[in-house]
Amino acid sequence: MNTERLKTLCNSFGVSSGEQAAAKILRESCKPLCDELKYDRLGSVFAVKKSKNPKAATLMIASPLDEVGLMISEVKKDGTLAFIPLESIALSSLLHQRVRILTREDTFIDGVIGMDKKALEDSCEIKSAEDLFITCGLSGDEAKERIHPGDLAGYAGTFGEQDGTVIAKALFPRVLNEVILELLEKLKDTELDFHLAAGGVAQSVIGYRGTKTATYVIRPDAAIALTAFDTAKRKVQLGDKVILGYYDRQMLPAQALLRDFAGQTETKEYFGLLGNDGSFIHKTLKGTPSISVGIAVDHLGSANEICKVSDADALTDALASYLRTLDSEKIMGFGMGDGHG
Repeated sequence: MNTERLKTLCNSFGVSSGEQAAAKILRESCKPLCDELKYDRLGSVFAVKKSKNPKAATLMIASPLDEVGLMISEVKKDGTLAFIPLESIALSSLLHQRVRILTREDTFIDGVIGMDKKALEDSCEIKSAEDLFITCGLSGDEAKERIHPGDLAGYAGTFGEQDGTVIAKALFPRVLNEVILELLEKLKDTELDFHLAAGGVAQSVIGYRGTKTATYVIRPDAAIALTAFDTAKRKVQLGDKVILGYYDRQMLPAQALLRDFAGQTETKEYFGLLGNDGSFIHKTLKGTPSISVGIAVDHLGSANEICKVSDADALTDALASYLRTLDSEKIMGFGMGDGHG
């Protein structure tokens, strides 16, 4: 894994609808590795490696591009900032965290999350986001001049790597963006019998908004959705290498594709409830045969997510090996009905 590039990706700002910095890194890194770049109007970026087969099928490999974050909802007279979380973040994990606010002038203002004094005295329990606020060291007038409701805020964590373990903010999805780039590097000189479209989906972790739009742009015949599997419930753990989703509340994977991938790749089975990009890719267009594949990530959704470099490398190698076994006929056979065997 290119940990220096991963560090650059993790340190970039990429809260949903403000992914431009992360998208630029992905876009510039993909350019020399593909034949064409494709975008949707929300900011998704996909590198397309074209096949010489005139009847080539298209395989989509998608990773999220955005990260969890906050939106400023009010600038108060005392200069403190009220906010709403843009995703289901554990509120207790936010207290005393450093954040970066992206202003309308494309500049950053650093702040720290504090707790309302009354809520602190009453119970020391955070019951809602209204019990929290952001302070930036600005007076009320300064804050109102520079920060506005609707401005986005993201974690300001520090990237660290030691003995094959990475700790960083936005590690999910950035480690999966890095997997995409390493996969394209491995396949750069490989002739495929199908078109490969691999990239990042904007506004994915916040309601999967870009997942449908990106799928309409790519129009895949089958898809592999890259995701992070939470270690919190101890169904998976760091070091499990390649994890394959067998069920979630929003998607039943395409059985032919699932069996084919599992039959050629050593995987850890995952049965859970949380959806991923595949949950929406598979029910877009006429229906897109899809599976979800990924690695374990600890402290998911926090300012200090953790993963193993060896897990990410195993995922990259598994994807590269598997793609070399595919051809257009096989991809078309993963579905049922019109246009499939």
